[in-house]
Amino acid sequence: MQHSARLQHVPVSERVANAIVASIGTEMPRQTDPPSAYSLVRSLLAARGEDDQGDASDAAAHIHGPSCADRPHGFWEQLAEETEFHGVTPLLAPVILAGAGPTSGAIPDPARRIFVALASRHRRAAAAREAGIDRLLNAFAAAGLPMLLLKGAALAHSLYASPEFRAAADIDILIDRADEPWVADLVRGLGYRFAARQGGMFSGRFHHLPVATMQQSGFLIALEIHRDAMSRDQPDSLTLRSLTAPPQVVSRGARPAGLALGHVDMLRHLTRHAFEPACRIRLVHLYDIWRYQARFRDALDWRALEIRHPHVVTALRLVDYVFARPRAGDTQTAAATAPSGVGAGMLPLSQIAASDMGPMAKMRALFDPPAWWLHGFYGVPPGNSLWACRTVRHPATVARWLARRLLARLPSRDPRREGGFLDRSG
Repeated sequence: MQHSARLQHVPVSERVANAIVASIGTEMPRQTDPPSAYSLVRSLLAARGEDDQGDASDAAAHIHGPSCADRPHGFWEQLAEETEFHGVTPLLAPVILAGAGPTSGAIPDPARRIFVALASRHRRAAAAREAGIDRLLNAFAAAGLPMLLLKGAALAHSLYASPEFRAAADIDILIDRADEPWVADLVRGLGYRFAARQGGMFSGRFHHLPVATMQQSGFLIALEIHRDAMSRDQPDSLTLRSLTAPPQVVSRGARPAGLALGHVDMLRHLTRHAFEPACRIRLVHLYDIWRYQARFRDALDWRALEIRHPHVVTALRLVDYVFARPRAGDTQTAAATAPSGVGAGMLPLSQIAASDMGPMAKMRALFDPPAWWLHGFYGVPPGNSLWACRTVRHPATVARWLARRLLARLPSRDPRREGGFLDRSG
């Protein structure tokens, strides 16, 4: 899922807590324009670099440069909203705060207090989340049940200096579907409670169990137990029984070690997940991909990846456009014009259905999503025509999505299924 408020926090300010700016442009600004909050976040992440070895002064210049005086009213709160929505506040707060102080004049003191409070909250949230992962790993090991850590639960240790730098909305794990009843009992025993049902008419049946939640150190920790690492809206499937390589060990320092997807499966999962239908693609997911391919470049069989999973290579090129730094040797990305709508996604069906848009606007939202997203979702290399995609492939996909959701409305034939998963108590 792209974004959900799984970790509940105490709001820092009314505006930061209750608003996410939805109308900020997605293109990088012209050199003479003061950057929007969104484009500034992109620039800061690009300045950190794909290997996190970027020049700190280069990143700070984006915040504390000459255009700082041109910031419009409310810009700093808007920037806080953007870093929170995109899950990159822990990464960027140190750079943003570097110019704060009584003499710098770069960041107003109220804005400084917001970022200090947000960074502190993320540190405490990360500690609570890591403790929750510890209990899951120990419980699954004691029960002899296989389980892989997905997304932030694994990447926080393999890509980042400390888990506190990788914000996460929830804990994601992958299990064997055959173990579902025992896993449900196990997590209930740890204090989690499953949601009664999932989504609405246009949500479809999920690739994970209903979200389970529990309180930990003042935070609501959410657990997503995946039967399949891929959404059912995707053309691929990735289960414990269909991995292309053995899982890799994730070292978590003094904490219990875990297992995660192998490199190829990890990139398959991350790229498919990043291009799920969403109004705005969260930058943390794109930054994970950018960092992963850089961190494990030498361990990846690039030739085999291009032959067997070409959509992954296409997604990597599209991510390069987001951070405006083509990878070394990628003359195609460097030479090609970036597709329109870089960083923008297709609205999910549920949002289109619930919106107050008129019929024509809903049709455009369904059948005319941004070119950048179409290239990524369908694996069409940048520079190649999207004509067949727009006229055949995408309409057929939308029809399949709608049909699947209508079928999902039919009652289950298994009386033991309660809340969307197999329950042994029936």
